[in-house]
Amino acid sequence: MQHYIPTTEHRCFVPSEQLTQKRAANPSAGNYRGDTTLPANNGSHVSPHANTNLWLTNLPANMEMSTLLDCIAEFKPGRVRSTVVNRPTATSKTSAASVSFFRRQDAEVLFHTIRSQQMIIEGMFPRVQWNRNRVAEEQEVPIPCSRVLLIAGYPEFVNKDWLTGFFGRKFVGQVDAFIDHGTVDDVTGPISRVEVRFGSWRCQAHFAAKAIDAELKGFIETEYGTDPCAV
Repeated sequence: MQHYIPTTEHRCFVPSEQLTQKRAANPSAGNYRGDTTLPANNGSHVSPHANTNLWLTNLPANMEMSTLLDCIAEFKPGRVRSTVVNRPTATSKTSAASVSFFRRQDAEVLFHTIRSQQMIIEGMFPRVQWNRNRVAEEQEVPIPCSRVLLIAGYPEFVNKDWLTGFFGRKFVGQVDAFIDHGTVDDVTGPISRVEVRFGSWRCQAHFAAKAIDAELKGFIETEYGTDPCAV
């Protein structure tokens, strides 16, 4: 049995500003990060002692984001708020990454883990410092919120290809892992279940949940899952 979802003419989630500005500036630019001259984007209003954002260097040149997050998860520092991997440039042969957390104390755990050379990624010891683009702790965010989204619904919609296309039209995002949890029988038919681990919470997992709620409610349901990097 095929199911039909009403078109976005009837209910619509407005695509993220990051996505629309990226397209306007350069449709082929996949690393658009917003206007860093704005105080809200560079964190100049955040105290250095409140900063939750780390800057990791000396990372493998071809390292995937999932590799980095898997290594972080081994030490269970806490919920990751966002992750951005920067590839080698003309002046650097290694990758770098920005990793922020929901809580300062969690960032400190990873900071000291790396400083004490407990972490090795593909044979390389990362280096770490506090990111000059500061990120404050998230205030009044419910504990269940994370970069991980659990999704359930009709199999023709709840699958990697369909969801990847849907998310790509709504926001700029990077997926750490897409895990199929199988299908269960329901009175209305089979229900597929997947777990999507995004690189970031607010601009990715949060946007994905909002988009599904706005356009697909009743066909697909979501809830936040546990970040494997959390204690």
